[in-house]
Amino acid sequence: MVPNWLKRSLVVLISILTFGMVTPQDLLADQPKNDSQSSKSFSSIQSEPVLTEAVLETVSKDEVVKQLMEEAQAITSAKIGERLMPRIERDFQTVILPKMEETISDVLDDFSAEELEYIAISSAIGKGDGERIFHIKNELTGEDVLCFHVRRDHPPLEGYSFNFHYHTHEDQFESHHMLANVYWGKDTPAKFGSKMVH
Repeated sequence: MVPNWLKRSLVVLISILTFGMVTPQDLLADQPKNDSQSSKSFSSIQSEPVLTEAVLETVSKDEVVKQLMEEAQAITSAKIGERLMPRIERDFQTVILPKMEETISDVLDDFSAEELEYIAISSAIGKGDGERIFHIKNELTGEDVLCFHVRRDHPPLEGYSFNFHYHTHEDQFESHHMLANVYWGKDTPAKFGSKMVH
């Protein structure tokens, strides 16, 4: 059986790589219809899961972190939006992403190899001006493990900044754990997820 986090990761990866033009359902619809080809396809599909399960049993923490970070970068970039990202991209690449990766890696130290197979980014992704970027959850228990958020701050006379932070299950999500504050400037930033106007 293929873990849900791997299925979701593949769906997200295919959708991102094809700019949403091809989804995994579209790929399944293109399978041949005649019986001789179908039986060949079925026999190759039948033998594949054994190999896949053997590979999944050896999933390492580093592989899980790498997969989560690929999804996290794409989701966070989409949340920030095309209008905001160019101005904060350097800080995003050099500060936010490395700290995000370090946090994920540190939290996953508490999980066994078997539990790591069920760690995935939640399907409920933050949209609009809310703080939520994405949550990482244990699909076996259904519980959130880490919650990554961004908030637009505007202290008096200081200009705007983006406060990237996370919450963790270790303290029942009560504390804000700072990743970084990224300064924007005195001008009002566009809304999260804004597209470029051409």
